[in-house]
Amino acid sequence: MTKPGATSAESVAAKDVPSLLMRQTLLDRELVRPVDRPVIRVLPWLRVVAIGGTTIMDRGRDAVIPLVGELRAALAEHRMLILTGAGVRARHILGVGLDLGMPTGVLGGLAATEAEQNAHLLAALLAADGVSYLPHGTVANQLATHLSASRAVVANGYPPYGVHEFPPAVGKIPPHRSDAGAFLLADAYGAAQLVYVKDADGAPDGGTRVAVSELLGRDRAELPVDPLVLELMTRAKHVREIQVVNGLVPGNLTLALAGKNVGTVIHAD
Repeated sequence: MTKPGATSAESVAAKDVPSLLMRQTLLDRELVRPVDRPVIRVLPWLRVVAIGGTTIMDRGRDAVIPLVGELRAALAEHRMLILTGAGVRARHILGVGLDLGMPTGVLGGLAATEAEQNAHLLAALLAADGVSYLPHGTVANQLATHLSASRAVVANGYPPYGVHEFPPAVGKIPPHRSDAGAFLLADAYGAAQLVYVKDADGAPDGGTRVAVSELLGRDRAELPVDPLVLELMTRAKHVREIQVVNGLVPGNLTLALAGKNVGTVIHAD
């Protein structure tokens, strides 16, 4: 509380905390630069495994059970955040939602329900090994605690959307989906590795290592991951490369987690 009779300068000094950012806007990158520091990796030992909804989970037992075996075997060596994507049912519900005129935020929530169902299925298959499903809020705030009790957890890779989400530039479908959600989580935690498990070997040209710049601008059908992931990689703080493997080939995920050159590695320039 300002003392009676204080000058205007004293009043300002009583309210302000001395800082390089005092009375400046954080949107001005040049003003922020003097206090810009390297971002700390929160969980530098974390391995993030993103399992495709349409490409893997929708294929059922023949695709999922062998992957569960590989994940179970990897628990002894790695601590993992396993994320699942939405599949073909999400596309159906998005179609119905668009037909009913639902806004972007509602569409995102509807599509995320199938990714969540896939996560519950995978967690149930790994439950005997102490693996459980975590909702978005717990992953954001208590992941380290759960990974100190268990070697892995399973979560929904679809990013959470608010009901009043702004629509994208084109259409209403949420632009950030499971692939982007996995990348954002991995980068936020400073994860050691991010592996996408799909139904193909990666880049269509067969290359084992490819730069982001070589893939930007290609047609979505030619890309091994959502093109938004490539854009995010150009601005990422920690995740400078990702690995895409064919989960239908036994042993590929195990090799990728061991750091072997399998599938396609996409790296930032």
